[in-house]
Amino acid sequence: MTRKIITTVPKLSTAGGVSAFWNALLPKLTQYEDITINTLEVGGHGKNILGPVSDQMKFKKTIDSTTDLVVLNPSLGARSFFRDGLFARRLAKKNVDFVVFFHGWDLAFEEKVSKKYVKFFQNSFGKAKRIFVLSQEFKSSVEEWGFEGEVFVETTTVDSTLLNDFSIEEKLTASTETAHINVLFLSRLLREKGIYEVIDAFKNLQTRFSNLRLIIAGDGVEFKTVSHYIRSLSGIEMKGHVEGECKVDLFKECHIYCMPSYSEGLPTSVLEAMAFALPVVTTPVGGLKYFFEDKKMGYFVDLEKREDLEQKLEKLIVDGKLRAQIGKYNHDVAAERLVSTVVAKRLHNHFLHCMSAPLNS
Repeated sequence: MTRKIITTVPKLSTAGGVSAFWNALLPKLTQYEDITINTLEVGGHGKNILGPVSDQMKFKKTIDSTTDLVVLNPSLGARSFFRDGLFARRLAKKNVDFVVFFHGWDLAFEEKVSKKYVKFFQNSFGKAKRIFVLSQEFKSSVEEWGFEGEVFVETTTVDSTLLNDFSIEEKLTASTETAHINVLFLSRLLREKGIYEVIDAFKNLQTRFSNLRLIIAGDGVEFKTVSHYIRSLSGIEMKGHVEGECKVDLFKECHIYCMPSYSEGLPTSVLEAMAFALPVVTTPVGGLKYFFEDKKMGYFVDLEKREDLEQKLEKLIVDGKLRAQIGKYNHDVAAERLVSTVVAKRLHNHFLHCMSAPLNS
């Protein structure tokens, strides 16, 4: 028997974590013959005040008696929390099974939910079969709000097709023997991603290591400011937004991935860097706090200690064997837990279970 699943998604042709997640997973999920999975694009209306109304009408029209399961994909932020919460209330009222995957998580809005919107949560998302989050802390919050079903800490994913022409042996050899070290920062260019901290650490390291290059990939509101900030510095290259083969080439040619962010869920770029056998330098925030293994996968840094980022990068710059050891461990973890074929299999099993489990009361 083939079961019909509908998942809400942002516009899949646009850049973004949720789009990347589903673009990677959909081809893998469609290979299962016991389900069909269709997408319903919502959001992305900008300042159009009728956009949210349009989403509710589209959702109402799409969900019918042939729908076996709906997968909602909100972030914990005001706009998608209420939009998808209304979706959830409609599904509960119609007795349609659904699960919720919270991707982004706004800590300030989490406080608002705790103070003002717990009842709304219980009467909407609280009716889900299962809820998926990206951090143990997020799981605790969902349980504190009264969700009585199962909450699973999941991961984002790495599109397995990115690794089609990747050789782990060649990568480890190159990482050990290279005379030049390329440090990669790949993310949206936002101040809270730690981009200026990376540049400052790189600038100091350059005074001791002439073999360094910093590659900054991504666009965002800080792009022009960052361009101005580095204009008098050598050894730094800005690539702008990259995807597909261009992104693959960057992961292949770089030796260390660095993104000391102040706030995160579980960034796909970190998982991609691991899949390409890069040691990672990052911060214990969001899902990274519980997922990332300090010293095994690279290093956590304390941004309140001015020289910590510089010192952790230096450990990896000077030790090729350490880079290769950590890179091999990261690649193995990604292959076992993070690539889209593996994540799709986990979610497929969750979906099948939820279409037969009793509805939470």
